[in-house]
Amino acid sequence: MWKRRPESQIVEGWTAQAIELSRPRSVERARALAARAFWRPRAGRDAAREASMLADSLDDLELRSYAWAARAAVAFEERQFGEAATWAERRFDLLPEITDPDHVIEIYETAIPPVTALGRLREARRLADRHLERSRTLTPHHRVHGLGLTLEVAEAAGDWEAVRRLTAEAREAAATNESTPCLRNPRSLLVCAVGAFVAGDGAAAETLERAAEACEMEDRGFGLASPRVRLALLRRDLDGVARLVETTKPTSFRYAFGPGAIAAWLDALAGLRARELVEQEAPALATSGAYLEPFALRALGTVREDEELLERADAAFRALGLGWHAGQTRALVGK
Repeated sequence: MWKRRPESQIVEGWTAQAIELSRPRSVERARALAARAFWRPRAGRDAAREASMLADSLDDLELRSYAWAARAAVAFEERQFGEAATWAERRFDLLPEITDPDHVIEIYETAIPPVTALGRLREARRLADRHLERSRTLTPHHRVHGLGLTLEVAEAAGDWEAVRRLTAEAREAAATNESTPCLRNPRSLLVCAVGAFVAGDGAAAETLERAAEACEMEDRGFGLASPRVRLALLRRDLDGVARLVETTKPTSFRYAFGPGAIAAWLDALAGLRARELVEQEAPALATSGAYLEPFALRALGTVREDEELLERADAAFRALGLGWHAGQTRALVGK
């Protein structure tokens, strides 16, 4: 039996009912609004703002923290990465008053995607390391998240050596967390498969892929597809890339997995020469001055056959310290 998240319509029905049944200025309403914003952040700006205002009026520390997290998620999905980082980082001001260890590491988790998206990779690594250190003292599910976040920052940086160092622990953590359905169980294994393939160990990559399949997790978004796209591109399997693009919903990039999933999507479109889709997604990111800018420039340069854009992409990759990603341009453009 494949494990999957509830249908969007079901969850939206739950949150709508919770909002409808809650009192106008209540804790329950604030929680329901924040949940709505998290579930569908691209349509959740009003819900997140109201949740934040309610938390302030109720002077509820916990609600304020989660409302700010919802505002960060909404801003991230709107590609307003600076705003997302601002809301996420405000939560650290509340840490001295928060004693729940689950809440504490969730604050670290919320900050990592926007910090990475701004190209602040060293800081993102530091936050992920702190999360992982704390998560190892909690439940197996917490540890899977801590490892997943650390692997996702390394994935974004193209630091496959760091990925390989964590592979054994990621396998053990996924096995220990088997009873808890979590996309990070298979996703971390797939990221480790990329690391193995980059190192030239195709057999290990295939073993890790099979372990990910054995988790029997289904994902309608691009969370699991993004490391699979990386593998398919490395194998020069454009038919496999096309199948992944056709069978997922990449317009719903989950905040949880950060900008690495968006970068993989841009590379997939570039590899496929999917000009219409590139022109829809890339131009707004090509002037962001942050992590995704070189990926967007490269996708545009590839589909437009524009050498100047490709040169700008290479310079932007190297300015961010993304040497491995810069090195993938030749394969993507077929030179």
